[in-house]
Amino acid sequence: MHGERREAGERRVSVKLHCGRLKGSIADVVDAGVDLLPGFEMAAIPVLDNAERPAEWPAMRRRLRAEGVRASSHRGVLLLEPGELDRFSSVGLFAGWDELFLTGEWNDEFEPFPGRVTPDVADFDEATPLGLEEWMLDAGCVLALGDGDGLNFATLDPILAERLTGRFTTAKR
Repeated sequence: MHGERREAGERRVSVKLHCGRLKGSIADVVDAGVDLLPGFEMAAIPVLDNAERPAEWPAMRRRLRAEGVRASSHRGVLLLEPGELDRFSSVGLFAGWDELFLTGEWNDEFEPFPGRVTPDVADFDEATPLGLEEWMLDAGCVLALGDGDGLNFATLDPILAERLTGRFTTAKR
């Protein structure tokens, strides 16, 4: 059922993945705040500074405590509430080559996308990883960001995609 999901009453709702590669970073998007970000309940960070499972690093846990950032974790993925994401970004923890997923509901057992979404792996102007759209529907992900040489973004919300592309220019190689 590519590009569709079923709601109550078996009504089919067509969805389309909006994606691209922009000039900017995850920190830039988070710093733009409520003017740009969608409403979300949880931020999940599965990759930080190009390394997976940041919640398993003792140095990261110490730094989070020192900066006063309260985070949960599941299988090495940092899970943050919206206010904690702002604090995380404001103390400079997003340094590039990071991944961030925003979800509409809190999920203590969040499973991140099984592939990487950073620009060193995929240029979202050309193609997205297989299964990303379906995973976003299943996970309730409203925005997926991959930082590096540019900023990959993917969303099912056309208005959010328009706001992102209006704020940040396209990163053409």
